[in-house]
Amino acid sequence: MSKRISAWLLCLAAFSLPSMAAQANSIVSEDIFIYLQAGPSTQYRILGSVRAGEALVDLKERQNDYAKVRDEQGRTGWIKVEYLKSGPSFRTRVPQLEKALADTRQQLATITEERDALLGNSQEQRSTIQNATQQVDQLSADNERLQQEVTKLKNNERFIWLTQGGILAGAGLLVGFIIAYLPRPKRRRRNDQWV
Repeated sequence: MSKRISAWLLCLAAFSLPSMAAQANSIVSEDIFIYLQAGPSTQYRILGSVRAGEALVDLKERQNDYAKVRDEQGRTGWIKVEYLKSGPSFRTRVPQLEKALADTRQQLATITEERDALLGNSQEQRSTIQNATQQVDQLSADNERLQQEVTKLKNNERFIWLTQGGILAGAGLLVGFIIAYLPRPKRRRRNDQWV
Protein backbone atom coordinates (compact mmCIF):
# COMPACT_ATOMS: atom_id res chain seq x y z
CA MET A 1 0.00 0.00 0.00
CA SER A 2 2.83 2.41 0.85
CA LYS A 3 4.43 1.63 -2.54
CA ARG A 4 1.28 2.81 -4.28
CA ILE A 5 1.19 6.02 -2.28
CA SER A 6 4.89 6.60 -3.04
CA ALA A 7 4.23 5.98 -6.73
CA TRP A 8 1.41 8.53 -6.69
CA LEU A 9 3.54 11.10 -4.92
CA LEU A 10 6.37 10.52 -7.41
CA CYS A 11 3.97 10.95 -10.32
CA LEU A 12 2.58 14.19 -8.85
CA ALA A 13 6.11 15.51 -8.22
CA ALA A 14 7.07 14.83 -11.84
CA PHE A 15 4.14 16.93 -13.09
CA SER A 16 4.84 19.80 -10.72
CA LEU A 17 8.53 20.28 -11.56
CA PRO A 18 9.21 23.07 -14.06
CA SER A 19 10.73 21.83 -17.31
CA MET A 20 12.39 25.05 -18.42
CA ALA A 21 15.61 26.54 -17.14
CA ALA A 22 15.20 28.69 -14.02
CA GLN A 23 16.01 31.89 -15.92
CA ALA A 24 13.76 31.25 -18.96
CA ASN A 25 10.32 32.75 -18.48
CA SER A 26 9.01 32.94 -22.08
CA ILE A 27 9.08 30.71 -25.15
CA VAL A 28 8.42 31.12 -28.89
CA SER A 29 4.86 29.97 -29.53
CA GLU A 30 4.45 26.62 -31.31
CA ASP A 31 3.04 27.69 -34.65
CA ILE A 32 5.92 29.81 -35.99
CA PHE A 33 9.57 29.83 -37.03
CA ILE A 34 10.95 33.33 -36.68
CA TYR A 35 14.14 35.32 -37.08
CA LEU A 36 15.96 37.02 -34.23
CA GLN A 37 16.48 40.65 -35.35
CA ALA A 38 19.27 42.98 -34.21
CA GLY A 39 16.74 45.77 -33.57
CA PRO A 40 13.00 46.31 -33.00
CA SER A 41 11.88 45.96 -36.66
CA THR A 42 12.54 43.95 -39.78
CA GLN A 43 14.83 46.69 -41.06
CA TYR A 44 17.62 45.45 -38.78
CA ARG A 45 19.91 42.56 -39.69
CA ILE A 46 18.99 38.99 -38.81
CA LEU A 47 21.04 37.49 -35.99
CA GLY A 48 19.70 33.97 -36.49
CA SER A 49 16.54 31.95 -36.27
CA VAL A 50 14.53 30.82 -33.26
CA ARG A 51 12.81 27.41 -33.44
CA ALA A 52 9.21 27.11 -32.34
CA GLY A 53 9.05 26.10 -28.70
CA GLU A 54 12.59 27.29 -27.89
CA ALA A 55 12.95 28.79 -24.41
CA LEU A 56 13.80 32.51 -24.32
CA VAL A 57 14.54 34.99 -21.57
CA ASP A 58 12.27 38.03 -21.85
CA LEU A 59 14.40 41.07 -21.03
CA LYS A 60 11.22 43.15 -20.44
CA GLU A 61 12.14 45.82 -23.01
CA ARG A 62 9.48 46.70 -25.63
CA GLN A 63 9.60 48.91 -28.75
CA ASN A 64 7.25 49.02 -31.76
CA ASP A 65 5.51 45.73 -30.87
CA TYR A 66 8.90 44.02 -30.48
CA ALA A 67 10.35 42.47 -27.33
CA LYS A 68 14.03 42.18 -26.48
CA VAL A 69 14.95 38.56 -25.64
CA ARG A 70 17.96 36.32 -25.08
CA ASP A 71 17.96 32.80 -26.54
CA GLU A 72 19.59 29.58 -25.29
CA GLN A 73 22.76 30.34 -27.27
CA GLY A 74 23.21 33.66 -25.44
CA ARG A 75 22.24 35.85 -28.42
CA THR A 76 20.31 39.01 -27.54
CA GLY A 77 17.87 40.29 -30.14
CA TRP A 78 14.30 41.34 -30.88
CA ILE A 79 11.17 39.43 -31.90
CA LYS A 80 7.52 40.44 -32.18
CA VAL A 81 5.68 40.44 -28.85
CA GLU A 82 2.82 38.40 -30.33
CA TYR A 83 5.19 35.44 -30.81
CA LEU A 84 6.00 35.14 -27.09
CA LYS A 85 3.97 33.15 -24.63
CA SER A 86 4.54 31.98 -21.08
CA GLY A 87 4.64 28.39 -19.94
CA PRO A 88 6.04 25.19 -21.36
CA SER A 89 5.90 24.40 -25.07
CA PHE A 90 4.05 21.44 -26.55
CA ARG A 91 7.47 20.13 -27.64
CA THR A 92 8.36 19.68 -23.98
CA ARG A 93 4.88 18.73 -22.74
CA VAL A 94 4.13 15.90 -25.19
CA PRO A 95 7.15 13.74 -24.19
CA GLN A 96 6.38 14.37 -20.52
CA LEU A 97 2.74 13.42 -21.00
CA GLU A 98 3.68 10.30 -22.97
CA LYS A 99 6.11 9.23 -20.23
CA ALA A 100 3.50 9.89 -17.55
CA LEU A 101 0.98 7.92 -19.62
CA ALA A 102 3.38 4.95 -19.85
CA ASP A 103 4.06 5.14 -16.10
CA THR A 104 0.33 5.28 -15.37
CA ARG A 105 -0.31 2.28 -17.61
CA GLN A 106 2.43 0.34 -15.83
CA GLN A 107 0.95 1.25 -12.45
CA LEU A 108 -2.49 0.31 -13.71
CA ALA A 109 -1.24 -3.12 -14.82
CA THR A 110 0.51 -3.65 -11.47
CA ILE A 111 -2.53 -2.67 -9.43
CA THR A 112 -4.80 -4.83 -11.59
CA GLU A 113 -2.56 -7.84 -10.95
CA GLU A 114 -2.56 -7.11 -7.23
CA ARG A 115 -6.34 -6.82 -7.26
CA ASP A 116 -6.71 -10.17 -9.02
CA ALA A 117 -4.44 -11.80 -6.41
CA LEU A 118 -6.42 -10.27 -3.55
CA LEU A 119 -9.76 -11.48 -4.91
CA GLY A 120 -8.78 -15.07 -4.10
CA ASN A 121 -7.91 -14.28 -0.45
CA SER A 122 -10.12 -14.43 2.61
CA GLN A 123 -12.84 -12.08 3.90
CA GLU A 124 -10.33 -10.09 5.99
CA GLN A 125 -8.77 -8.66 2.84
CA ARG A 126 -11.97 -7.24 1.34
CA SER A 127 -11.17 -3.70 2.50
CA THR A 128 -7.76 -3.91 0.80
CA ILE A 129 -9.44 -5.02 -2.41
CA GLN A 130 -11.81 -2.04 -2.28
CA ASN A 131 -8.87 0.37 -1.91
CA ALA A 132 -7.06 -1.24 -4.84
CA THR A 133 -10.20 -1.01 -6.96
CA GLN A 134 -10.54 2.69 -6.20
CA GLN A 135 -6.92 3.26 -7.18
CA VAL A 136 -7.42 1.32 -10.42
CA ASP A 137 -10.45 3.46 -11.24
CA GLN A 138 -8.51 6.65 -10.49
CA LEU A 139 -5.57 5.49 -12.62
CA SER A 140 -7.95 4.55 -15.44
CA ALA A 141 -9.46 8.04 -15.32
CA ASP A 142 -5.98 9.59 -15.28
CA ASN A 143 -4.96 7.34 -18.17
CA GLU A 144 -7.98 8.42 -20.21
CA ARG A 145 -7.36 12.10 -19.44
CA LEU A 146 -3.69 11.82 -20.46
CA GLN A 147 -4.61 10.02 -23.68
CA GLN A 148 -7.07 12.80 -24.52
CA GLU A 149 -4.42 15.48 -23.84
CA VAL A 150 -1.86 13.74 -26.07
CA THR A 151 -4.45 13.36 -28.84
CA LYS A 152 -5.49 17.01 -28.51
CA LEU A 153 -1.88 18.23 -28.74
CA LYS A 154 -1.20 16.07 -31.80
CA ASN A 155 -4.41 17.30 -33.49
CA ASN A 156 -3.49 20.93 -32.75
CA GLU A 157 -0.10 20.43 -34.41
CA ARG A 158 -1.72 18.83 -37.49
CA PHE A 159 -4.23 21.69 -37.73
CA ILE A 160 -1.45 24.26 -37.59
CA TRP A 161 0.43 22.55 -40.42
CA LEU A 162 -2.78 22.24 -42.45
CA THR A 163 -3.68 25.92 -42.10
CA GLN A 164 -0.18 27.07 -42.93
CA GLY A 165 -0.17 24.87 -46.03
CA GLY A 166 -3.58 26.18 -47.07
CA ILE A 167 -2.47 29.78 -46.67
CA LEU A 168 0.66 29.12 -48.72
CA ALA A 169 -1.32 27.36 -51.48
CA GLY A 170 -3.90 30.17 -51.58
CA ALA A 171 -1.20 32.82 -51.78
CA GLY A 172 0.49 30.92 -54.63
CA LEU A 173 -2.79 30.61 -56.50
CA LEU A 174 -3.52 34.33 -56.08
CA VAL A 175 -0.05 35.33 -57.35
CA GLY A 176 -0.49 32.96 -60.32
CA PHE A 177 -3.80 34.61 -61.28
CA ILE A 178 -2.35 38.10 -60.95
CA ILE A 179 0.66 37.27 -63.14
CA ALA A 180 -1.55 35.60 -65.75
CA TYR A 181 -3.71 38.71 -66.16
CA LEU A 182 -0.96 41.34 -66.23
CA PRO A 183 -0.80 43.16 -69.60
CA ARG A 184 2.15 42.13 -71.71
CA PRO A 185 4.11 44.73 -73.73
CA LYS A 186 3.56 44.57 -77.49
CA ARG A 187 6.61 43.76 -79.56
CA ARG A 188 7.54 45.91 -82.53
CA ARG A 189 8.16 44.30 -85.83
CA ARG A 190 11.60 44.74 -87.17
CA ASN A 191 11.87 46.23 -90.59
CA ASP A 192 15.30 44.94 -91.49
CA GLN A 193 14.33 42.30 -94.05
CA TRP A 194 16.22 41.93 -97.30
CA VAL A 195 14.66 43.69 -100.21
